[in-house]
Amino acid sequence: MGDDSEWMKLPTDEKVQHKVWKARLAGYEEACKLFSSITDEKSPEFNKYAGLMKKFVTDTNAFAQEKGLDAVMAFIENANVAGRVCQDVLQGVITKCFNSSKQKTKEKAMEVFMLYIEAEKQDIVQECLLAGLDNKQPKIVITTVQTITLALRNFGNKIMPIKPLVPKLPKLLEDRDKTVREESKTLIIEIYRWIKQAIKPQMTNFNPIQVAELEAEFEKVGNEKPQQQRFLRSQQDLKAKMEEQAAAGGGTANEGEEEVEDEVDAYELLQAVDILAMLPKDFYDKIEAKKWQERKEALEALEKLASNPKLEGGDYGQLVRALQKVISKDTNVMLVALGGKCMAGIANGLRKKFTPYAVSTVQCVLEKFKEKKQMVVVALRECIDAAFPCITLDSVLEDIVAALENKNPSIKAETASFLARCFAKSSMSTLPKKLLKSFCTSLIKTVADTAPEVRDASFLALGTAMKVVSEKHIMPFLVDVDNLKMQKIKEACDTVVLLNMKGEPRAGQTASKPANNEPKPVQRPATAAPSAAKAPGSRPSTAPSGKSKSGGPPRKAPAKGKGAKKGPAGANKEEVTEPLLSDEAVDEKAEALFTADILKQLSSSNWKERLEGTQKMTDIVKGKSKEELKTQVVVRTLAKKPGIKDNNFQVLKLKIDLLAYLGKNTVFTKVSAGFVLSDLVDKVGDVKNGSGVQEALSCIAESCSLEFVGKEVITMAFEQKNPKNQSEAINWLTNAIKEFGLKVNVKLLIENIKKSFAHTNPAVRSAGISLCGVIYMYMGQNFRVMFDSEKPALLKELDAEIEKVKGEKPPAPTRGLASGGGDADDDEDEVDADDKDDDKIDDSLPRTDISEMITQDLVNEMADKNWKIRKAALEKLETILKESPFVAPNLGLLPEALKLRLNDNNKILIATTLGICSSLGTKLGPHCKAHIRIIGPALIGCFGDSKPNLRASAVSALNVWMENCNLVPLVEQETLSDALKLENPNLRQELLGWLSEKLPSHKPLPSEFKLCIPHLLTCLEDRNGDVRKKAQEAVVPFMIHTGYESVFRACSKLKPASKDQIMAIIEKAKANLPAKPAKTKKGASAKAAAAPVSMDDMDDEPKAAPSRPLSTASSEGGAEGKTETKTRTVRGKAKAAPAPSKKKKTEEDTSPPMNLTVPKERRFKDEKSLKILKWNFLQLTGEYVEQLTLQMEKNFSKGMMDMMFNVDFKQHIKAIEILIKSLETLPDETVGNLDLILKWFTVRFLDTNPSMLNKALEYLRLVLSMLVEMDYSLHEYEASSFIPYLIIKVGDAKDNVRKDVRGIIKILYKLHPVSKMFTFLMDGIKSKNAKQRMECIEELGNLIEAYGISVCQPSPNVAVKNIAGQIGDRDNGVRNAALNAAVQAYMDVGENQFYKLTGNLNDKDQSLLDERIKRSLKNKPAPKAKEEERPKTAAPAQPQRSASQSQIQRPATALPKSASSSSMKKTYLTTFEFEKTEMEMPKLNQFDLDELFKPVEMPKINRARDPSPMTRVSPADASATIGVVIAQITSTDILTCIQALAQIDELLKDEERAHLLGGHVDQLMLHISMQFRMTLSTHMNNDDVPKEEVVRLYRCLLGTLLALTQNPFLATKTSKDILKDLFNSLITILLDQRLSLLHDGPQVVRSVNVMIVKIMEKSDYTNSLCALIKSLQECVSSEACSPKFLELIMKCIWKMIKMVPEIINDLAVDRILLETHLFLRNFPTSTWKNRTSDLPLRTIKTVIHTLAMLKGSKILGQLNLIDASENSEVKMFLQKSLKKDPNSRNEMNGSSDDTDSVKSHQKPKKLNKSTHDMLAEIFKKIGSKENTIEGLNNLYDFKKKHPEADLDPFLKMSSQYFQNYIERGLKNIEREREGRAPSQSEPTGYGMTERMTKPTPAPTSAEELDINFYMNKLRTIRANCGLENADPSKQENMSKKEDMPEKVEKENREMEEEICVKPVLSSSENRDNNQTASSGSKSTDVSELKMRLERIKRLAKS
Repeated sequence: MGDDSEWMKLPTDEKVQHKVWKARLAGYEEACKLFSSITDEKSPEFNKYAGLMKKFVTDTNAFAQEKGLDAVMAFIENANVAGRVCQDVLQGVITKCFNSSKQKTKEKAMEVFMLYIEAEKQDIVQECLLAGLDNKQPKIVITTVQTITLALRNFGNKIMPIKPLVPKLPKLLEDRDKTVREESKTLIIEIYRWIKQAIKPQMTNFNPIQVAELEAEFEKVGNEKPQQQRFLRSQQDLKAKMEEQAAAGGGTANEGEEEVEDEVDAYELLQAVDILAMLPKDFYDKIEAKKWQERKEALEALEKLASNPKLEGGDYGQLVRALQKVISKDTNVMLVALGGKCMAGIANGLRKKFTPYAVSTVQCVLEKFKEKKQMVVVALRECIDAAFPCITLDSVLEDIVAALENKNPSIKAETASFLARCFAKSSMSTLPKKLLKSFCTSLIKTVADTAPEVRDASFLALGTAMKVVSEKHIMPFLVDVDNLKMQKIKEACDTVVLLNMKGEPRAGQTASKPANNEPKPVQRPATAAPSAAKAPGSRPSTAPSGKSKSGGPPRKAPAKGKGAKKGPAGANKEEVTEPLLSDEAVDEKAEALFTADILKQLSSSNWKERLEGTQKMTDIVKGKSKEELKTQVVVRTLAKKPGIKDNNFQVLKLKIDLLAYLGKNTVFTKVSAGFVLSDLVDKVGDVKNGSGVQEALSCIAESCSLEFVGKEVITMAFEQKNPKNQSEAINWLTNAIKEFGLKVNVKLLIENIKKSFAHTNPAVRSAGISLCGVIYMYMGQNFRVMFDSEKPALLKELDAEIEKVKGEKPPAPTRGLASGGGDADDDEDEVDADDKDDDKIDDSLPRTDISEMITQDLVNEMADKNWKIRKAALEKLETILKESPFVAPNLGLLPEALKLRLNDNNKILIATTLGICSSLGTKLGPHCKAHIRIIGPALIGCFGDSKPNLRASAVSALNVWMENCNLVPLVEQETLSDALKLENPNLRQELLGWLSEKLPSHKPLPSEFKLCIPHLLTCLEDRNGDVRKKAQEAVVPFMIHTGYESVFRACSKLKPASKDQIMAIIEKAKANLPAKPAKTKKGASAKAAAAPVSMDDMDDEPKAAPSRPLSTASSEGGAEGKTETKTRTVRGKAKAAPAPSKKKKTEEDTSPPMNLTVPKERRFKDEKSLKILKWNFLQLTGEYVEQLTLQMEKNFSKGMMDMMFNVDFKQHIKAIEILIKSLETLPDETVGNLDLILKWFTVRFLDTNPSMLNKALEYLRLVLSMLVEMDYSLHEYEASSFIPYLIIKVGDAKDNVRKDVRGIIKILYKLHPVSKMFTFLMDGIKSKNAKQRMECIEELGNLIEAYGISVCQPSPNVAVKNIAGQIGDRDNGVRNAALNAAVQAYMDVGENQFYKLTGNLNDKDQSLLDERIKRSLKNKPAPKAKEEERPKTAAPAQPQRSASQSQIQRPATALPKSASSSSMKKTYLTTFEFEKTEMEMPKLNQFDLDELFKPVEMPKINRARDPSPMTRVSPADASATIGVVIAQITSTDILTCIQALAQIDELLKDEERAHLLGGHVDQLMLHISMQFRMTLSTHMNNDDVPKEEVVRLYRCLLGTLLALTQNPFLATKTSKDILKDLFNSLITILLDQRLSLLHDGPQVVRSVNVMIVKIMEKSDYTNSLCALIKSLQECVSSEACSPKFLELIMKCIWKMIKMVPEIINDLAVDRILLETHLFLRNFPTSTWKNRTSDLPLRTIKTVIHTLAMLKGSKILGQLNLIDASENSEVKMFLQKSLKKDPNSRNEMNGSSDDTDSVKSHQKPKKLNKSTHDMLAEIFKKIGSKENTIEGLNNLYDFKKKHPEADLDPFLKMSSQYFQNYIERGLKNIEREREGRAPSQSEPTGYGMTERMTKPTPAPTSAEELDINFYMNKLRTIRANCGLENADPSKQENMSKKEDMPEKVEKENREMEEEICVKPVLSSSENRDNNQTASSGSKSTDVSELKMRLERIKRLAKS
């Protein structure tokens, strides 16, 4: 008790940490009370306990833990810091409370989770719960699932998202614990309550029994709507609302939730799969392969990936384009269908993310619907239907219409069906009237098609559309459909079922639903309806009632456009209206006005009568006065059928002329216009009467206003499909605006202009762009901003059009409603009218009111003391302005805030504010005048900043504001005088320069401007020279506004010392004053715009930044200097067309094309001092073009500039022709401007016109040749700005261009140092263009050959290494060029130094390089010839130059010539001609390999591949000779390859000489493998190559390969990587089905099969096994690998496993274990659970197990090559294998493969004598040809009776081939007795696809057959030579069983006929496994016989 009293005195925070549980329990209780009593949630008391919360819940005592949970709950409810310890507490609850045995503890633990969710920590809660599901303790998992279920029930699926839970459900349902499974079912049922059917797609992975149980539970749930039971702290309002609704008994409490439920999509619950990352690496290569099988493999791999229901977003552009290419261009229909399925899968998986590719997919599929194969059509339907949700019908309208007009009936039928399916998923909003009309027009044509399937599909489409929009709305478009077709359409309408976007039938499909969306009824009396029906093309909405809008916008129309500025009286004239007459009233008045005969003639079907009637009607109308005529009656009478749609052009012309007369001479109202405008628009594109229609429209516009007529005409035109009408309507409006002024609502016109931009017809697009140019004249840059979102190509055309009209004033209007009075001489009225007009135009721009966004908080932040806060506020303001194209004038507190920031201490913030002011001025437009009084003075204050860039930005910003207002407000508040008063030289200089620019063209200023005169005079005496200069320039502009007298009077007040000097300046300026400055301000502006460039701008050092050249103007030049064109100030913009191109030429330019006004040395100086941009760009931008333009306009004439910077390439050609002529007439000017000319040509290199490009290259060749003759040397800046871009063109696709560029580069060697040229060429090999890389490397090789290795830059090491790196390039040309260049380096530096320069290359590249070097050494000429060949290149190789050479000065350049350039002799360069350098394949060289030792004459043998006569070579070059011969194996010519193989065979036959191949085995094997692949991919696909030749080539390759493997010394030399490549090639041949169709194809397949086995048996066993394991690893990693290929690789490994017991001592076990380790590291055992088959893994484990069984525990010491072997799976498996009982080592997971591998370690059962004799008799029968089948049956029965019998002793006596035959025969017998068909191609053991064609007698071994064969052959040859045969006794000893002499003779003949393969292959079949020790002596005998045979053959020949 003493202890109790001790802890009872402790404070609570110590009790809870006490080691006594009772103390902790008491502490928890006290803490719980404490937490509940604290009212302040931020109390520091909570912080004291926050870190102890986890200990509360993890208490080891159950009672204390329960109280701890109570305290924690109180803590969560009351403490603000509870969220900080959320994760720690929840993890502790899961690990220590969820597994508690006390139910109450678990309930409290679950409540802790609920409380944390209420505390807005649901994300952490869910994360912890998901982690708890992975716990190994079932109790924890059970409670975790219960907690999730409870949380979902209480809070719903929005707070507890279901998606993260879905992947965990299958694992939970498969849990071993039953309770876990049951609780998981409860969770799934709860999920179903919330998301209903969306969970069902996730149940596909569940157990079917569980699915059935869950389905039953789902039915019990029914349609109950779950409600949220508990709420977050932020949801208390929702809680109160739901409680109120529940108390009121309302049923709408859960309506919002119900809508949310409907939005739950099963797709959202799926895990997205990133298939782009999973695509095979060679997918894009395979999908474009020539073999359809490879394309199919790629598509099948993609189809498997695309079948995933949800795909991860990404850049699918390349993949989609590849599939579209397959769909549209592949000739194999099976692949087209497969491509369609893949595309459909991708579209379904991406959904809306597929939108960027949907339109192009639809276009592609529509074109491919011509296929008739149903399989293809179905796939294409799936594809196009999958793309439909991502498109709008409007986006594919033109494509669908074009498809419906296609001649192919299949395309039309499928397109109509697609439309029907689209309509079924559409609504009235997605199928508007415009689209419906277009589709109906096309479908009406197809319903009359001759093909029934087209008609049916069209009926269905129209019927579906009718159901969607209702019959009422579609009938106006079906007027021409006859009754029979209409009945079918209605039948289709009745049967069709409309669908939602999910493809499900819509609920409640009624015809009344679309009626709710009907358009408003026509605003016209009922009497007008019949006439409207008669003319469906008319627009009833254009005929409003007489009461509508009589004083509205039409009265304002005259004020719009600058032509109406002088007519305020006309603007106030009210619009004339008239009531709409009924049809009866019109008929009555028409009969009174015209006779009945005339009316009858007007409706006659005879055109002559109509013509006569119309003429009479015209005469009557013209004879009536304006008051007597009722225009509406005449117009409606004229519009009656046929009306304006008359098909006779003469009648139509009279009617149109009459309408024009009525519009000009009568009261023509909008009511009357509404009856004819539609028909006039239909005829506006008429060839004969189109111009008359346009005149009629203009006349009507004079009466009704252009705003009304223009809007109606353009709208109607774009409702049609006729592009001619659309383009002509736009052209009419363009001309009308010029005639009337801008009297249209531009805001409404924008939409139709954008439609014209998107039109497919170029005439419509061109008309729209022309219209924009005209509107731009009135609105300026504000109009251009509206199209910033258009495509760049379109904007380029638009900008070009704007450039044509830039600076032009809009023409004065010549037509209009009325011409008002006004004093034309009143300038003030004119200016006011201009301002008013600008405001009217500006009203058409959509403006954003940003005043609400300029909050007080933002203003306060802009004024904050912390500059970072001020900067952030300015960035917010920039964002606001960026989102608003145009800003309303209401800016709130913004102007004052900006004014403060323009005076900020931080220069960065000032620069930012200036940018904001500039942007704001543009967006305000004319509304700038409301704020210029605040912003203007602050901007002028920035003129005095010390930083030039800030001053330039301030000038630019103020210019923007001045474009939209004037100087009057600044003058009135004396801003200018106050600024000039300040003694700041920067301020005075900039302000005076700016005023000098603005004042001459400005309107008269108020008298306050005279206050500036004293300050101007003061500036004339300023100490700063620049200020004085600017003041002198400003005198004349000031005097224009103040007058001479005011300035003279101010001068009189000056001090006498300065008065005389200033008066002289004033008097000089007086002479330059214009006569009437106020009257000619516009003329002066125009003159200023046309003024030539001042020469004073060409000073050495400009005094201001390039962005403001006006500040550098001198005082010389008078008014010309003052009125410098504004176009000079737009530097930095992307478009920079020169000023001369904007002006119309008034006279012909007779000046020379170029001059030397500015020497190029000055330009070089500017570029060196970084005053101008360096000519170095990756992508040409406007800044470079503008800089070049400004530089060139000083030295080139206006006419020349117009041509050189014209958009028309023909003008460029003219300019180049002038330059060519200038080479003779102006050589000095050409050299002086060479840098500019070369830069201009780099710009032209980016053009694609071939004519211009050829002309450019011709000029360059001529000018550079001229420079060579002048002994000129390119300056560094000239070379660096031209040569890199010329090198880019060397990779051009056109041969002639590359040829010319190569020639130019050769000339450049004479003009520029070769070492520097080498650097440019080195940069060229970095290009992605393969042709460019190839050409550059070839030039590098030429330079190395000519100048030696010293020419390499920056160093030989870097250069040669980069060149050698190109040997591995994919492009063959690049590889060859790199090899040749590397060889040149090798020749120069020698072998040792060369390999130091190249660095480490991979094996393949090194092999190719070595081969090329050896070949070059072989073809290398004699040393003497070499010295004679290059006498002139010795000098260039020396870097030293004579002093006299280096000091030569070049004419016209004054630049010293480079030493290395001068060293290049013309004698060398003359060898470089402009002819194309063609690469030639090396010729086949034949070498007599016998000459390597001694001349031995080979016997003549009739061969299938006869080696041609050989060239004799010296033994010293033997290795190089062999390399050359081996290289010829990969020749594309079959004969060349066979001859090369024949030479290799000859070498292999002589064992003494065969050792020469020792260093070439890898090379030989690699080339044979490459030829196998080439034959498979090229020759087999080439129909021009005879297949007999292909088979012959295969045989020869196999024969050489077999001969190589039979040489023990050479066979083991092959490396692992080469063997892997060879195995892959041979197995690929085995899988080629085409071989089996050839005549001898099956024999080739068998030979390949045997060859694989031979390679495994004869080559290095370790390399073979490692190569196979490596191939297996690559197969598993590639999804494109076929299962059959994988199976054959594994069979090869199994074959090696069977050999392991015999070859274990020859194996490098450590290397094999390393390969298995690499396999298991890439594909661990854990990853094989999700694969369909784990056979590759079992194969690798069998390898490891077999090695372990044979090596025992010693194998653990062989893991030294494996890094961190302790963690390797290999070691774990080895230890596991070694622990097993030795008697059961052969039982390996059900696999029989390893049983054979350890069979030699088991003790076989001994057979008794009778059983042994029985087996001997059976095998004797099997060996007999007649009793083979009987013997096999007997053996099968014997094995059934005696399963324990060991057959190995009998089998070992025979060959492997015979053993395989027995095994295969036993399997067939087993299949027959089981009732199955015997296998015809059953694999025999691990021999893959061998077939036994003829049984081989078992007792005869392979060795004995060899002896018999050679003995018979020997006897035959000896008999033919007249020699005696050998001793008969020897023959008997060597051939005891020679029983088929005739067969031997036959085989002998076959060998003579086909010696290249047949004897080798037959011996390989008969001697397939003769490696046992017992046959050693026999093998020796065979070798002796072979040697004897060879000697006899030589004797026979001699």
